[in-house]
Amino acid sequence: MENSKCIEACLACCVECERCATECIKLNDKAHLKCIALCRDCADLCALCVRFEARGSVFAKYLCKLCAEVCNDCAAECEKLSAHECCKSCAAACKKCVASCSSM
Repeated sequence: MENSKCIEACLACCVECERCATECIKLNDKAHLKCIALCRDCADLCALCVRFEARGSVFAKYLCKLCAEVCNDCAAECEKLSAHECCKSCAAACKKCVASCSSM
């Protein structure tokens, strides 16, 4: 399946974004609010991308483009907070997802 790398990257990114958002919520720090919001949006988009790719939707390429944009923004925000391991891992997963989704 030619889109399997995209699916794998989106799944991994979804998981890391969910973890990051959860950990940032636990910090109870207003400085992490943008990170939490972006992680949640990114996780939802990645999950939707997986579903569209898995069923071979003709709209998957459009969704992947949006997903790459949101992942890029999420990675940038998480890099600002990279003192936290969850943010560092999330940024890395987002970057991998950007690379995979951009090639679709």
